[in-house]
Amino acid sequence: MPRKITAGLAALLLSLAGLLFGAAPSLASPYPHDSSVLAAQQPGGGTFVPLAGAPGTYKPDASNTGYVGTLTGSIGTPGSPLVITADNTVIDSKNIYGDVKVQARNVTIKNSYLHCGSYVPSGNSGCVDANSPAVFGLKLFNNVIHPDTPSYYRDGVVGHEYYAARNHVWGTNDGFGVFNKPGGARAANTTIEANYVHDTVYFRNDPAHSDGTHNDGVQVRGGENIRIWANNIVNTGIVGPAGTDPSKPGAPGRHGHGCTIMLQNDTGVALKNVVVEQNWLDDGLASICIKPGTVTVQNNNFLRNQWPYQNVPGNQIYIIRIDSRSGTVVNGLSTNKWEDTGAALNEGRDAAGLPVHGIWYDG
Repeated sequence: MPRKITAGLAALLLSLAGLLFGAAPSLASPYPHDSSVLAAQQPGGGTFVPLAGAPGTYKPDASNTGYVGTLTGSIGTPGSPLVITADNTVIDSKNIYGDVKVQARNVTIKNSYLHCGSYVPSGNSGCVDANSPAVFGLKLFNNVIHPDTPSYYRDGVVGHEYYAARNHVWGTNDGFGVFNKPGGARAANTTIEANYVHDTVYFRNDPAHSDGTHNDGVQVRGGENIRIWANNIVNTGIVGPAGTDPSKPGAPGRHGHGCTIMLQNDTGVALKNVVVEQNWLDDGLASICIKPGTVTVQNNNFLRNQWPYQNVPGNQIYIIRIDSRSGTVVNGLSTNKWEDTGAALNEGRDAAGLPVHGIWYDG
């Protein structure tokens, strides 16, 4: 049976959190775009990793993301989901077992280690699943999100109406997934900020894809009000179980089998107010894949470790890959640069070897 955090248990957790750390400040908006909001979350007592500077001025890694100090006990069980239905629940400094299903408003999970579930989810989900229409104002600060049992159906965080900052995410299918709310709502209202995402897990036996899992660092599938800011996302891959079908390709060495950031619309809601800026991006089939729509992609730093198309030596390499010139508007495109030289990316075909251009339109 799934474990639930009910109103009574939530009240106890809130009381303990208040006694130990002081009341967590509330955010004026579930979609903050101001670094001062993140800075205001710094409590006394060292419960969060100190900021190395303003987001975008330092490169997130294992030393400045994730939890610090000593975790104080555990919550949940590996064999079943941890379901949160009480508004204003706070989980702080815990080992968390079971995939967390958030079905409430203004939940905070911070400074914890999410071990996730030991089972195979019944469908695409995550260590934190925020797909419920009840979710609003979810905050995920300074956690390690690393499944003890990876699965082709287990991402790091999926859903909408969440603000994720300074988390260390690895060993998942995708790192983050963003979708607008079900039931006709257009807004996703999500900020993904100053996280370190790496080493997604490739499965050859993925029920959803004939060629194995398509591992993305961040996958945006539709919606409005989304900011992906100041993260370090390295779509390197870990080889998962090979499966039984010898016709399926193996994982391409240490390279992720997907996009470092995927921007697309397959929920029926066009992307709007989607901003990808000041990130460090590397590896994968492409570092940013952009489907038709209007987005802003600006002031990002790119490394040169993408792998050739279909992992065939000599095939084209993609850094920013845009599906359609006529159907896509990418604001800020000329401001993106190579990390090693500081030179701006430009349009052109990059063959196997060292990429030098960085921007490609498929049509």
